[in-house]
Amino acid sequence: MILGNQGQAITDQHVSEFLAFADERGIDLGLLRVAEQQGKLTLAALPILSPGRTTLMFTSLPHSKPGELVLARVIDAVCRATVCKGVDLAQVLLDPADDTMLRVYTAADFDRMAELIYLQGTPRPDAAMPVLPPHFRWVNYSDVNEKQFADTILASYQQSLDCPALNGMRDIHDVLDGHKASGVFDPKYWSLLCQGDRPMGVLLLASSGRSEDQMELVYLGLPPESRGRKLGEILLQQALATVAMEKHKRLSLAVDAKNVPALKLYYRHGMNRITSKLALMRDLRKS
Repeated sequence: MILGNQGQAITDQHVSEFLAFADERGIDLGLLRVAEQQGKLTLAALPILSPGRTTLMFTSLPHSKPGELVLARVIDAVCRATVCKGVDLAQVLLDPADDTMLRVYTAADFDRMAELIYLQGTPRPDAAMPVLPPHFRWVNYSDVNEKQFADTILASYQQSLDCPALNGMRDIHDVLDGHKASGVFDPKYWSLLCQGDRPMGVLLLASSGRSEDQMELVYLGLPPESRGRKLGEILLQQALATVAMEKHKRLSLAVDAKNVPALKLYYRHGMNRITSKLALMRDLRKS
């Protein structure tokens, strides 16, 4: 029911493959909740727990107004069950035009966070690393400088246009854990752009766990004092050059639709819009 929520035909093979995937990834199917009527399953909801104390929700589709209310109750039951697993935030990504599911999740106490625009770009094979201004250098991530990365990411949230509703909702260590779980984490792809010893920007990349020829721009951020100095150009040029150097074909990312400066930056460098999703979230600490 959950796998077929986009209207596609689902076979026993699809289900078997998903069960194998769930076993491989450690997905807790014991958190699955269903509604039934007269012995027949009618609705289902499954949370996928993620590092960083979050969970991503997947559900079947309701087919009536009463069904919407029942599904909201099933989602609520799932959310309450994940609290026992140490989860703080439940989130869902919806088609912006899906008014039905928006009503369902709103009824289940989810709040709208942002509309995310998904972009993808293909760097030139000969894309070069950017020329750094005098006294600038790159610093890669290590356990020793984790606090410096954390502090720079926190500083980049100040007056940020990228999902500002999220600011303050998560501990920075949970944020880092979530970023490390995006794609395949490799510290050589996490970098600070420093002026001397002072971090001026942060760039987090990862090889995609879904596609071998793709890398993900997990996060790009600038503290307020770094903005307006074209340092975002340097960070993105570094990202595109890394993709080319590693022989990947594409760079993908998601950005808040209201973050116009970031969108202009990405479009200037040949990134193209693929799709968009509406991000909703429920703070389970308030449940």
